[in-house]
Amino acid sequence: MANFHYRAINAQGQPAEGEMTASDLSQLEQRLQHMGLWLVRALETQPKSSTRTGKLGKVKSRDLLEFSTHMFTLLDAGIPLSQALKNLSEGSPNLQLRATLQSIFQQVEAGSPLHAAMKQHPSIFPPQVTNLVQAGEESNTLAETFQELERYLDWADQIRGDIRQATIYPSIVICAVTGLLILLFTFVIPRFIPVLHDLNVPLPFVTVLVIGASEFMVNNWFIWIPMMLILPLTWWIGRHYIAGFSNWRDQIILELPVLGELLTMLTLSKFVQNFAVLNRAGLPVLHCLQLCQGLVGNQVVAEALRDIQRSIAEGSTIHDALSRHPIFPPMMVQMIAVGETTGNLSKTLMNVSHYYNQEIPRRVKKIFAILEPVITLGLISIVGTVALALFMPMMSLMGGF
Repeated sequence: MANFHYRAINAQGQPAEGEMTASDLSQLEQRLQHMGLWLVRALETQPKSSTRTGKLGKVKSRDLLEFSTHMFTLLDAGIPLSQALKNLSEGSPNLQLRATLQSIFQQVEAGSPLHAAMKQHPSIFPPQVTNLVQAGEESNTLAETFQELERYLDWADQIRGDIRQATIYPSIVICAVTGLLILLFTFVIPRFIPVLHDLNVPLPFVTVLVIGASEFMVNNWFIWIPMMLILPLTWWIGRHYIAGFSNWRDQIILELPVLGELLTMLTLSKFVQNFAVLNRAGLPVLHCLQLCQGLVGNQVVAEALRDIQRSIAEGSTIHDALSRHPIFPPMMVQMIAVGETTGNLSKTLMNVSHYYNQEIPRRVKKIFAILEPVITLGLISIVGTVALALFMPMMSLMGGF
C-alpha cells in the first residue's frame, strides 16, 4: 500500500484534494470515483504519521484503551464505522491520536478496510491490535473485537503495573544501599582511621577488614567509579548490538532468586493472555505464536515459541511442542492439552491467564512481605558491623573486652 496526495474534481467541477492510501493509481482512481470524484493528479508521499509523530505528543496505552472503549460503545449502539471514527477524530484529547484517526477516517471513507488504514500507523497501533481488528472485520464482529481489545489493553496496563511494582522497589532499595555503602566507606570510616591507629592497640579482624575496604575505595576511586558508569553502558550496548546478549540477559533474569520466579510468571501470563485473545479472534495458531514472540518481552521464551511454531508446522500438537521446553509448567501444558482435545483452546487459555492474573498479585505481596524485613535486617547488619568495627578497639582500650 502507498500513500498518495491527490487532486480531483466533483460532478459540479469543484476542486478537491487530500491524501489517501491505495495499492496503485488505478485503485486510487476507483476509490475517488466511489466518492463522486474524478482524479486529476496524484503524487505518492509519505504517510502523515511519519511526518507528524513526535510533534503532537505520544499516544499512550491509556489512549488506546479509551479509543477501544469508545469504538465498542459506538459500534454496539449501531453507529456506522466511518461516523464512529469521525466522532473520535474530532473529540480525542490526544492530538497525535486525533490526527491519526482523521487520516484513518479519510481512508475508510474512500473504501479502505479499517485494519489496512490502521497498519499505516505502526507506531500507534501495534501488530496485535491491527490483527485483532482484521479478524473482527473478516468475521463481521468488529464491535465484539473492540470489546475484547478493551479487555486486553486493560489487562496489559495491569501487567505493566505488576512489573513496575515487582522491579522498581528492589531497584530503589539496591541503589539506596549502594549509596549508603559508598558514603560509609569513602566519607565516614576514613575520618575514624587516624583515631584507630593512634590508639596503639591490636585491631580486631573485622576492623582491619573494614579499614582495608575503605582505603581501597578511597585510593582506587578511579577504578570503581568508572566501572559503575561503564557497566550500565555495556549492558545497553550488549542489548542493542551484541548478538546473543539478550538471551543471556533474559536467562539470568529468569534464574534470579525470588524475583526470577515472579518474572517467569509475568512472562507466561503475557504469553497465554495474548495467545488466548488472538486465537479467540479467529487467527490461525501459527500466526498467533508468531505474534506472541514479540509480545512476551523475554528472548528465552520468544526463542522457545519459535521452536514450538516450527514443531506445530511440522505436525506436532501444541501441548507436545510446549512440553519439550521446561519453562512452560506442567499445569499449563496439561490444561492446553485438555483444551486441544475438547476443542475449547481459547477458553482454556483464558482460564490459565485468569489463574496467573490472580496468582501474580498474591505472589507480589508475598515477596514484598519477605523482602521488607530482609532489607531492614540487611541495613541494620551493615551499619552494625561498621559501628562494631569502629568501636571495638576503643572498648578494648577501656578494658571492655
